[in-house]
Amino acid sequence: MMLRKVPRAVTEAAQQYLHATYLDYERSARAAAHRLGRVLTSNTALGAYDSESASKQGCFLRMISVVEAYVDIVSAALFRETAPTTDDLVRRLVEQAELRASTTWSERKDAFERYHQIKLGQLARWSELDAGIEVRNTIAHGLGQLTHKQRSGSAARKMSSIGVGLSDSRILITDAGLQRCRDICLDFIRSLDEASQATAAGS
Repeated sequence: MMLRKVPRAVTEAAQQYLHATYLDYERSARAAAHRLGRVLTSNTALGAYDSESASKQGCFLRMISVVEAYVDIVSAALFRETAPTTDDLVRRLVEQAELRASTTWSERKDAFERYHQIKLGQLARWSELDAGIEVRNTIAHGLGQLTHKQRSGSAARKMSSIGVGLSDSRILITDAGLQRCRDICLDFIRSLDEASQATAAGS
């Protein structure tokens, strides 16, 4: 009988953060249901501000950010588990590799494959997480409106694959879309935890 590996402490913490983020949004949404949300119009490119949409966007962005932070922490842990950081030169090289590995998602994927023998693109629900990252970028860099770069690419199609639509280049996140984002993040984190433990065991 194979014993099930215990998840890393940071894995359990990340799962708790995801659940707490979603539950906090739910509570806030219920409390705000009886009153009208604020809608502020603007004549600038910033567009309108809608408190309900902003609340959904904040929840979505936070959940994707939890995954991003988790991935970087696991990567750093794997570096320290496989490299003898007692040597000063090796320690500095590891720190430089860690820094490069936490800059963009493309560099994260490259670093995990090169240094940790883990292909992030083959983990559970990666394609959906990748679409969620596009949504996160729209929120972080465009205040919920497609950025110039996204308008010329496949961002809209990717986002629609996880139920996030568009209206005049602005994203539309539903409650169902938030639930799906939470579940995508949870499944991906569990998958990376299992892969990272297998890698550490084989090193």
